[in-house]
Amino acid sequence: MAKNKYARDPDYGKPPRWSRLYSKFFPEFTDGCSRHVKVISESLRDVRSPIRRMLIDAGYEPDHMAESMEVTVRMLWEARASIKQLRP
Repeated sequence: MAKNKYARDPDYGKPPRWSRLYSKFFPEFTDGCSRHVKVISESLRDVRSPIRRMLIDAGYEPDHMAESMEVTVRMLWEARASIKQLRP
């Protein structure tokens, strides 16, 4: 049943629009580690990446790994922005 939910979500599996997210959250709500994870997720999606090829050859799914990283980074940045709004 969960599979149907994602099938209807047109953005599922697509990389985020980092430029839009950066304009909203950078630099105040980002940090070096989250930006590094962003770069790693981009390399996992790059079809020319040797890391991507190695993971595929080993039986892993780099697009799913990248999706998890991207969602986590986006949620972290959104949470930081929400916390700032709650502070007096």
